[in-house]
Amino acid sequence: DMTDAILEAARNIRTTEPSIGFRWNAKGREKTKSLVFECIRDGLGYPSIKNDELNISQIKNHFGGTDEEARDWALVLCMSPGHCGRRKASKVRTEGGGGSFTAKVFEITLADGYDWSYANCQMGPKTGDPRDFKTFEELWEAFRKQNDYVNDLIWRTKDVTRKLQGDYIQLPFLSSLDDGCMETGIDGTKLQELPNPWLQVHTAIVACNSLIAIKKLIYDDKKYTMDQLIVALHNNWEGYEEMRQDFFNAPKWGNDD
Repeated sequence: DMTDAILEAARNIRTTEPSIGFRWNAKGREKTKSLVFECIRDGLGYPSIKNDELNISQIKNHFGGTDEEARDWALVLCMSPGHCGRRKASKVRTEGGGGSFTAKVFEITLADGYDWSYANCQMGPKTGDPRDFKTFEELWEAFRKQNDYVNDLIWRTKDVTRKLQGDYIQLPFLSSLDDGCMETGIDGTKLQELPNPWLQVHTAIVACNSLIAIKKLIYDDKKYTMDQLIVALHNNWEGYEEMRQDFFNAPKWGNDD
């Protein structure tokens, strides 16, 4: 009932802040889920829908939380699921920061790991010229290797920045609200009773939709070649408007296409 009241209030007040997140669970009631979609349809951009069952499993099996702690989670800022309460609550959005731009990772995949559009240098491993790939699976494997390489760099950097965060960016007021910090005398940025190794992954859907479009137009329908696509991208689609529209209107992930 409280969730329904919040959603109805959001529709009536129509303010963009604070944003709202909704824990979507198969056991949720239909009336509440209907209100979620009505609120989204109003065009304010919320609530964002989060997979309740998946996040419970993640906190329990990957973060080390108990069943009770895993069930009692909320969003830290906009995306990161974390336990909430007087103890073991997340103190920061993501420990040490760090994240990847998956669309950029895919862009350099199409250039054998070379960043031609910005840094003008070899940014990732050499995974092959995609113009030589005969199947979509070869392209996918090259993208996977590039993504693994980037994530490995992020996690190694994150290990360093997590320590620096605890050394130089203490949070005394926030720590004073956590029973564990008060009992141990350890700042919240260092106390690891329930870690939150969240990693920011940006523009993943852009890479996903790009892969789907390429699979359809190049590998399945064979309407274009990989060479034609790469040339068009290097020209920022100028002179290739019909081709751009075809890729723009290609099937998208999650649309039942």
